[in-house]
Amino acid sequence: MSDQKIIRPAAMMAPPVKLEQAFDEPDRVLDLIQQGAPYKTLAAVHKKPNEGMTEAWFRNFWALGGKTVFKGAESLFYNPRFIAAARQSYQAEVIRPVTMMTNLNLPGPALTQHLDLPFFRGMTNRQVPSWMLEPMGYCGLFHEWAIPVASAITWFYEGEGGEFEYWPDGVAAPSRTERPQYSNQCVLADNEYMYHRVGAVGAPEEFWGERSVPYEATLALSPERSWAVRGGNDEVLATLPYGKVRLSVLWKAYCFRTQQMADAYDDHDNDLTVERVLDIFYADLRRRNISFAEPSDLATDLAWKQTLLSAYPPANV
Repeated sequence: MSDQKIIRPAAMMAPPVKLEQAFDEPDRVLDLIQQGAPYKTLAAVHKKPNEGMTEAWFRNFWALGGKTVFKGAESLFYNPRFIAAARQSYQAEVIRPVTMMTNLNLPGPALTQHLDLPFFRGMTNRQVPSWMLEPMGYCGLFHEWAIPVASAITWFYEGEGGEFEYWPDGVAAPSRTERPQYSNQCVLADNEYMYHRVGAVGAPEEFWGERSVPYEATLALSPERSWAVRGGNDEVLATLPYGKVRLSVLWKAYCFRTQQMADAYDDHDNDLTVERVLDIFYADLRRRNISFAEPSDLATDLAWKQTLLSAYPPANV
């Protein structure tokens, strides 16, 4: 395998870059966040009601697959500050913005430390379940096909809690934390390989309990700038002052060190297939003397899911 075909070298993590000012016109970003209401729950956006996503988390996409899908977000998607920071962090010649989304968090406990779902050439959650991409990132067997992705997270929140904690030197080293009050500040990092989490948002007495927000709930914004959580029948479940909801914007871009590596990605001659992924897993499981049954259906075979999640667990933080 030539070097230009391996676009994500193993054990390479790009260092984070902090931006004190993410957007030239932050008020315009906030206007778009308001225009995006009402918001759906994270689980509903991804049409995955049974995958354990956080119901007190709402989302809307501004760009997908390298194209904007939300009117007014075009110039924000090609933010030159993000592109310059990605070039610096990844020492990359070619930066391709790929997705952009807003995240809105109600008051709630801290999220667990995690990695974002990795990107692989030829393999997304359209080909395999999302949960299968996670062990593909943890196990180290698929670095040859992994795509370097820069993640820029910008916050608009001045309330209690809601810090961003991250481990740029690995889980065995001390973490770093960015805390409110912050507005229009950003950290661009390697979130597919760097563990990170959102801290508790709000005071404990304000927390929404587990599964307290219905899958079909929406987060609407009133003319008086207060948030209303509405149920499936449009009934108001609760109202919150505007500043009680943690707002953030997440931007992601592919980062290729050279044009040759970008071209190698574009030519698709080294893409993964479902069969290739399974063969790699089978070979490694056999090498490690782990018994398993080949899956009958990736989407429904719970025994196969348990095999992978047990054999390739995330690192402990």
